[in-house]
Amino acid sequence: MKKIIVVAMFLILAATSMSFAASVRWDALGKDHRFMLDTSNYAIYLGRMPMFANALWIIPNIPGGAGIPDNMMSGLLVKKNDMAWAIHYNLPGTIGFPALRRALNAAGGNLGGLSADLRPFPDLFVGKKMGDMTVGGRLVLGLAGSEPVADKTASAMSVDVGLGVTKPIGLGDLDLGARVSMASFSDESAAVEIESAGGIGLNVDARLIMDKGDGTKMIPVFGVRYTADPVVDGAAEVSAIGVNVGCGLNKRDANKCMLVTGAVLDINMQTTSPPVGDDVGVTTMAFTYLGGYEKPLNSWLIGRGGATGTLAMVSGDNTALNGKSAAFAYNFGIRAMYKKVLLDVLLDQTILQRGPYILTGSGGNWATKICLTYLLF
Repeated sequence: MKKIIVVAMFLILAATSMSFAASVRWDALGKDHRFMLDTSNYAIYLGRMPMFANALWIIPNIPGGAGIPDNMMSGLLVKKNDMAWAIHYNLPGTIGFPALRRALNAAGGNLGGLSADLRPFPDLFVGKKMGDMTVGGRLVLGLAGSEPVADKTASAMSVDVGLGVTKPIGLGDLDLGARVSMASFSDESAAVEIESAGGIGLNVDARLIMDKGDGTKMIPVFGVRYTADPVVDGAAEVSAIGVNVGCGLNKRDANKCMLVTGAVLDINMQTTSPPVGDDVGVTTMAFTYLGGYEKPLNSWLIGRGGATGTLAMVSGDNTALNGKSAAFAYNFGIRAMYKKVLLDVLLDQTILQRGPYILTGSGGNWATKICLTYLLF
């Protein structure tokens, strides 16, 4: 009974302010999913999907107003024999959908109004174990359109397709993931018909999980990407090429404590090509280091904490953007467990700074993100 009361209390307190999170767990452990196994990162490494347990989960966000929140997340995963199926809403990892929403707000005509109506269909996943490897696929479709006006409409569409493979090799378990996207829009009902250009994207991600013994795994990661944002045909085109490389350490001991640490270098080269004039290039280099620790506090409660530091340098043709900056952030959270129910909470960062108000909650929220999971079967 005590555990039920505490879990319910955390759920009520956390629900006072909830916002979008890829995963409440790795948000509390340094904000990088690649150095751990988590249900959220099988959106990137799709071959991992058949390895997780059957579950139903939700990361809610209930702002004021009616309608389905854009940043609510939910998912259902079911396995049978060597096959796995999943359906999700708003799981991160898409390329075309967020780029299309940004583009609609700037496209003019009747397209700006479509941005609020643009919704992704629930993501569809399928995975299968094939010998010593597993494969997975993902499809995400986003659509919006206006009612015909004299047989003329405004419409927008994005398609994201992902494929992934996980395979053991001599050095360890290799995870590969590739995502391709297309996004477009048009407005026939505008005074001057609007068509889109660009709107393609490609991401390739890889990591190797190397077992070093005693519960220690070394995890090098690598990724490349190319995007060309959807824009109004004839407007300045924006494209980017990026690469990231890093290495992390994941260590578990006999008491199920987990230490996560790592560093990643990310380089992004963005080019803006106006209809007239020279291209404008901006290069951003960011070096991020992180650390996190997770420890069972008793049979039903787990505590987590982590920190992230980033050093960034911007250079290029737009001198107004050039410069160096540094940032630091920390987070901590908990997991409460009762039978098949898991409640993950990311506590508010300022909770320890509010002194005696921590007892009443006055002066701020108890938590910023939660995830409620029910393990099926």
